Amino acid sequence: MRINKDYHIHSKYSKNGHCKSEIETIVQKAIGEGLDEIAISDHGIKHVLYGTSEKNLIKAKNEIRILNDKYKNINIKLGIEANLLSFDGLTDISDLVAENCEVIQMGIHYGVVFRGIRGFVEFFLLNFLSKFIPQVRQYMIRRNTDAMIKAMDKYNIDIITHPGDKIPVDIDRLSRKAEETNTMLEINNSHKHLTTEEITIASQYGVKFIIGSDSHDYENIGKFEDSLDRVIKAGLRADRVENLEV
Repeated sequence: MRINKDYHIHSKYSKNGHCKSEIETIVQKAIGEGLDEIAISDHGIKHVLYGTSEKNLIKAKNEIRILNDKYKNINIKLGIEANLLSFDGLTDISDLVAENCEVIQMGIHYGVVFRGIRGFVEFFLLNFLSKFIPQVRQYMIRRNTDAMIKAMDKYNIDIITHPGDKIPVDIDRLSRKAEETNTMLEINNSHKHLTTEEITIASQYGVKFIIGSDSHDYENIGKFEDSLDRVIKAGLRADRVENLEV
């Protein structure tokens, strides 16, 4: 089996040194790993600690245009890993982001200012308490899943990154909505989600999956072993995984 695409790669445009890799270095490494296509997908613009900016998105887009002319044996896309910002399904997918990014991904990250006092308390405090209190966990699973479903209805999202990693969600409901909106679910190699069990649950529906390295250093590009192991254990057919060739 071979992974031919990787859409979850961070670059130097994720701020505060979260990733220091130059895009050209990433491209060269990806070619060396035999990838046919990649997307540079830095953290969304409202991530306080590591988010890129609209200005840097345009810089990255211009750089990618030049590199696509230089390296003919790989296709380089501009992506984003956007952030959920409210329980109403608001994200930081601005008009500029939507118009310029070819791969729109959305993930849950704590480095955002969640909207509204109640939303802020629930997102940070109740999601934390949900690890210890079953009743709170059930409540937050419903709230978190509702929020993600609303975002998928509001925006044209290509991929949900590492679903279930930061906050608990209902993978069954999320998968049903992903099938409806033609949104792929990521099997993230740097995080444990989707887990083998979650892949099994999601695979009951017609949702497509995609494997992402979530590389924050160019040296980790091409490392997909953990994700592939989960795919095999879940018995997921290769044709269900968008970037997997047999």
